[in-house]
Amino acid sequence: MADSAQTFHAGEHYSNQDATVQYPTYNISRPPSQVLDIELGPCCRSAKWCSDGEAILTGNEDRFLDVYSVDEQSDSPDDNQSPSLSKRSFRQGSPIYETAWYPYATPRNPSTYCFLASLRDTPIRLVDATDGRLRASYKIVDHRERFVAPHSIAFNLTAQKFYCGFLDAIEVFDLSVPGEGTRLHTIPSKKSRDGLRGIISSLVFCPDHSGLFAAGTFSSSIGMLSEDTGGQILMYLDDVKGPVSQLLFHPTNPRLLFARFRHEQSLYVWDVRNTSQCYSSLKGPITSSQPSNQRRYFDIDSSGRWLVDGDQDGNINIYKVDTLQSENKLVLSFRAHEDAISTAVFRPTEAMVLSVSGSRRFDVEKTGNSPEASGDDGGNIIEISDDEEEDGATDSDSGVDRRAPRTVGARSKVTIGDSRMKLWQLSME
Repeated sequence: MADSAQTFHAGEHYSNQDATVQYPTYNISRPPSQVLDIELGPCCRSAKWCSDGEAILTGNEDRFLDVYSVDEQSDSPDDNQSPSLSKRSFRQGSPIYETAWYPYATPRNPSTYCFLASLRDTPIRLVDATDGRLRASYKIVDHRERFVAPHSIAFNLTAQKFYCGFLDAIEVFDLSVPGEGTRLHTIPSKKSRDGLRGIISSLVFCPDHSGLFAAGTFSSSIGMLSEDTGGQILMYLDDVKGPVSQLLFHPTNPRLLFARFRHEQSLYVWDVRNTSQCYSSLKGPITSSQPSNQRRYFDIDSSGRWLVDGDQDGNINIYKVDTLQSENKLVLSFRAHEDAISTAVFRPTEAMVLSVSGSRRFDVEKTGNSPEASGDDGGNIIEISDDEEEDGATDSDSGVDRRAPRTVGARSKVTIGDSRMKLWQLSME
């Protein structure tokens, strides 16, 4: 078992294998230059690059899946013009829970240019990113014969299968076989307190091709599983800070697992060889905003050297993670947006960072029937519908708890903050 004071160096496992790989070179000595700024309008839940960095997939509050294609304005290497984005929008019939690019998706190869989309109360859809047509569907059916939409989707490293997390289970599908999949129960029984109980909110595969993958839940637990052993939990991570929003393995040091939690401003790191304690943390600047349930996504560049993250005040924070100490220091922080940043990700092929901001804000207006308006000192009347109580899910995991109590006699006005997508240049030029 590794000593907790040990320093880890990224790339030690793959130094020979990746010797010829050319990674983007980042300039972290100064704030980056902005090359794109797009107003989105609806609140964007997440934004994801395809494998070659030529397209961006976003899932929005207005039930649209948008695919942005990167159009380089000039083929001349001497022309330093900024790229532009062209958008195709695909209307969906239900709220969007989760999306995932096919791992080898590229607009240069139409056969691979597709993605998975999870929509509430419908089968999982394999969507063509060119025209939005349905290529295949994969269904998860519960004991009452209702369609279940997963809250997390992850392809295995061979891209032949994908794993879907939902309440107390993981469904495994063969991409080439539409229809039903194989269910892996993460709890022994409904009454058992063992296993991974609750909604599987995040899934991620270890990059060492061992078949190991991590699963996190909204019930504040993280477990390690394997493709070879099915739903058997191999080990649990201790010292979990709260409901899991995102898990991510270090790309060149696969024994390091990064995690983000709801209501937590910091990121936390585990060494999977010693799961009894959290090994390291990444603490950003102190924010003035209150913690929320909104999902916020971070990313690690392909070389494993830099981690980018956005906070609730609109700042982008960059950490150096090729060498991890017990507490890593912030390398660069700059103001990028006027609202909470939901996504900050590196472009796979260039020294650029994509950031997306926006959040829902609720202004409750009291009516004459509410206790506050009538001067009644009694407690508020709370109502929770049977469907919400049983589902136990968040509203598409965008930050609103569907089980949250609602006050009778109060009307909520929803406004969207600064919903924008920006592209930042971090090259040495």
